[in-house]
Amino acid sequence: MKHAKPTRAWRPVRARHHQDGAPAGVLVAFAFNLCLFFLPIAAASAIMVISRDHLYAYEYSEAGARAVANRVERLNASLIQLDFDRQRQWDDLVAMELMAGDVGAARGLLLSAPGMLPGRIGNQIRRDAGANPDDAAIERAALEFLTPGTRSRYMATVPLLSRRAASGAGERRDPVGQVVLGDERDFELLARAMIAAPESDALQFVLMGYGLGLAGEFTPQMARGAAALITASRRDDYPLTIEAEANSFIAGVLPMAAFRSAAIAGAGAGDPGAFANASAAFREALSPEQARAFMLTLGEIGEISDATSIGAASALLAHATSFTDLPRLKLLAQAAGDRAAAAAKRLPRDGELLKAARGELTITRDLAASLAAAALALLGLLAVLGWMAYGFGRRLLQRFNEDEYGGGGDLVDISSSNWRPL
Repeated sequence: MKHAKPTRAWRPVRARHHQDGAPAGVLVAFAFNLCLFFLPIAAASAIMVISRDHLYAYEYSEAGARAVANRVERLNASLIQLDFDRQRQWDDLVAMELMAGDVGAARGLLLSAPGMLPGRIGNQIRRDAGANPDDAAIERAALEFLTPGTRSRYMATVPLLSRRAASGAGERRDPVGQVVLGDERDFELLARAMIAAPESDALQFVLMGYGLGLAGEFTPQMARGAAALITASRRDDYPLTIEAEANSFIAGVLPMAAFRSAAIAGAGAGDPGAFANASAAFREALSPEQARAFMLTLGEIGEISDATSIGAASALLAHATSFTDLPRLKLLAQAAGDRAAAAAKRLPRDGELLKAARGELTITRDLAASLAAAALALLGLLAVLGWMAYGFGRRLLQRFNEDEYGGGGDLVDISSSNWRPL
């Protein structure tokens, strides 16, 4: 019995798909790459415009001051670890600051009472302070929730803001006075030390020369900033980055090698550290441009001192990582005042205090154009991605339908094929 040769007639024949979508795919890929190319360029352009025109600034405003103060109050509230006895712990913190003689920190804790104390007591303080209260009203209302011993000590130690307002003295926290960084005798002692060991820390020496007028006009505000910087440099938590930046400033202001050479050459057989000779060498080795730039930095620190105190300004500097953080610290000091002083003293140096100061961005024509270009590039990128996702889903659904109905192949007609039964 013979069998007919198999013809493989039942094998399905797959339909061939034409590459009709190839041109569209090329256009989509081109648009994707174009948007991907222009997006970072437009974003970088916007950042450059902001930096060039100084459009993002930490400027004080009455509207923003209350928000900054509230954020600092919440940070001070984190100092209390046990919620079940917040009032007692708050009282203990105030008492410790009074014993330490830190008037600003003690007042800052009292002004932060609405945020530090339990909700019921905080609301009571706000009601007692009245609508739109100032710091004097909040201090007066919070005093009632201190224990009698702490309250009497506070009233005996801390000048109440309400008394200052009644006497016409305003709400200045600490009297602004002339800060003396050193006299001629102190300058001579440091000059001899610098000549003997030029590698020594020259910060105090240069700032003392500033204070004596050897680098030009030195305002009282700059002197207070210099005092705060010197105080901060003696702290255990003085940031290494600030120290390195300050040392870099000082090296540019007064190269020690040049000062030493000028002092030795000018003294002859005399004392190179004598004030007349050392001051002349100071002026000769000084870089006026660098000196002026550093004075401006000291002026910013002085503004922080004026808004709080020299001690509080030194504590705030411990939270900075660079002198570029000074505008944020200044905003904190001006908006939160003694609240910021208390927070700076007790909060960890983790950058959270700096985050409480938020600046404002000014939109200009150049910035608006850069932002619009970045937005268009981003929208184009999202549109291309959406189109690609739609095409992928459409192809996936089509393939699923083809597989469900026999894989999309064409059955061959075998009516005329030559097979025969056994």
